[in-house]
Amino acid sequence: MRNKILAISALIVVNFILFSNSLTGEFVYDDTRQIVRNPLIQDPSLYGKALVSDVWAFKGDGTYTASNYWRPTFTAYHILNFRLFGLDPFGWHFLNLALHAVVCLLIFLLLLKWEASPGAAFSIALLFAVHPVHVESVAWISGSPDILFAASALASFWFADKWARSKRNFLSLIVALIFYGLALGSKEVALLCFPIYFLIFSRRRELNNGFADENDVKLDTDLQGETQISNSKAAATFAFLAGLYFVFRWMILGRISESADSAAGLLSAVISAPSIFVFYLKQIVFPLTVGTNYALRPIETVTLMNFGLPLLIAVAAIALMIFFMRRGGFIEKIGFALFILPLIPAFNISAFVPEQIVHDRYLYLPVMGFLTIIVPSFAKALRSKAEKRSDLILIAISVILSVPLAFQTFASNRVWKNDLTLWEHNIAIDPSSSSSYMLYGSALSQAGKHAEALEAYNRSLDNRQTALGLMGRARANIFLGNNEEAVWDLKTVVEMDNKDLDAYTLYQTYEALSLALSQEKKNRDAAEVLREARKRLPIYMAALTEKLAIVLYQQNRKDEALRELETAKPQARRELLPESKNVFMRSGMLYAELGQNQKAREDLQEFLRLTQGFNDKGSLENRRQVTELLKSLN
Repeated sequence: MRNKILAISALIVVNFILFSNSLTGEFVYDDTRQIVRNPLIQDPSLYGKALVSDVWAFKGDGTYTASNYWRPTFTAYHILNFRLFGLDPFGWHFLNLALHAVVCLLIFLLLLKWEASPGAAFSIALLFAVHPVHVESVAWISGSPDILFAASALASFWFADKWARSKRNFLSLIVALIFYGLALGSKEVALLCFPIYFLIFSRRRELNNGFADENDVKLDTDLQGETQISNSKAAATFAFLAGLYFVFRWMILGRISESADSAAGLLSAVISAPSIFVFYLKQIVFPLTVGTNYALRPIETVTLMNFGLPLLIAVAAIALMIFFMRRGGFIEKIGFALFILPLIPAFNISAFVPEQIVHDRYLYLPVMGFLTIIVPSFAKALRSKAEKRSDLILIAISVILSVPLAFQTFASNRVWKNDLTLWEHNIAIDPSSSSSYMLYGSALSQAGKHAEALEAYNRSLDNRQTALGLMGRARANIFLGNNEEAVWDLKTVVEMDNKDLDAYTLYQTYEALSLALSQEKKNRDAAEVLREARKRLPIYMAALTEKLAIVLYQQNRKDEALRELETAKPQARRELLPESKNVFMRSGMLYAELGQNQKAREDLQEFLRLTQGFNDKGSLENRRQVTELLKSLN
């Protein structure tokens, strides 16, 4: 017991020291949209909608699916974090770190429960805790789905195993199902993990092979038959729950999956699989570099180096793992399942853009699986040479191996400090990435470095022309006063087909185009652009109308602006973008200017009511202005 407490304490201390420098990081990358500008997790009146929508639903009006991800556990986790910490990233980072520590403890305790030696259990948990591929999941707030999935799945395995040991304890089975449901709601890969329950529940067949606890009761032949039926039914319940989640997901998203823009086809995905597998294997064994994107691309033409050699390495690695699994027992089987099953969806590269076909976060639980295959096999070899000291030797080796891994992890956490450090790091890893340069340009623009941003966008477009790259370059040119160049790029995007564009990107493009035209004193052209945008993007009708009203106001067409705003009010109540609610702010301001104070108060109060749960910088500033105007009207 004392050694167990020491091991648990050591894992907690290592985790908190190792990731302590991630606690001061900002909201970065997807955080700025999924958290800072997401009314679905900020406004209590929208929580119900948030839980039955895809995780990017806030990009539209809630009537269309904006992503392939329905993750209600992840969404609920964001809601909880926002209620606890608001927009202070420290608390969000702390909970990610704490969850990672919980996963490490669950790994240690589960392996002990499954009769791994204390040395093997601690070594696996320690190496897992310090592994650099976890930086993306722990140091990045929006990387939490992998931690949530792992914590929920491992907790479910714990209670499933508890039920398997005592069939009368049906509460354990129910709790195991609840945690599996949470795992499904955290990340879709949980769908493929239900076979692990068949392994756990079939474990009693190995009672005579040395895997039973000393307190397990030996069953007679008839009772063993009844138990086997019970095991099968129990395992099938988890498969049924996975199927139920799949059906609900299909109903909510309206599809199984949608291919990404310019994604690889089926043939390319198949011939790219060996190189992807070898990449992930390398990241587990030799994680010399970690980042968000890597210079691995879908294979189009087969050669010996890009297909033959990776295939040979992949086959050899899998054969070796199967050999260890067959020589081992229950733990190695679980390890193989945890390595393979969560990694299968990562090979569906048709769901990814070509520059982002591999990510470290996909290895979060597979790292545990890999270690659970290798370490126990090594421990058995050690016991045959030095039985009494084998655990101490194993722990010493794992500590030595963990030191360089820990240094790499600690150093890599700081990459996620802010968007500038993140994308500076990633363009160094993959200078051929269009998206990394585009996001670097966005970070530079946010920092007010518009000339440097323009250069980054040019590099992005040199690598590959994209709508986001063109729009970003145009925005940089607007800030630099190069409106003609901006208009050219924005019109190029507007002329693209809808099927080749993300709706929100097109909305932002029209917004920037109207701004560029207004700065050139072409207000009538700007108004026409916004009217065209409303026809093409009815889901953003209110947000676009608010911008149209500003253009009309600048032309002194106040009555027309007011009519447009009045027409957009019903849609403004439905749309999820924070700027959609500005319809009421603009109409209230116009009514106040026209001396219609009662109508002004009604609209301004409506704006405050609709935005009371919003905490993004723009909404807070607008609420401050509206509050001051209301005071003056009273």
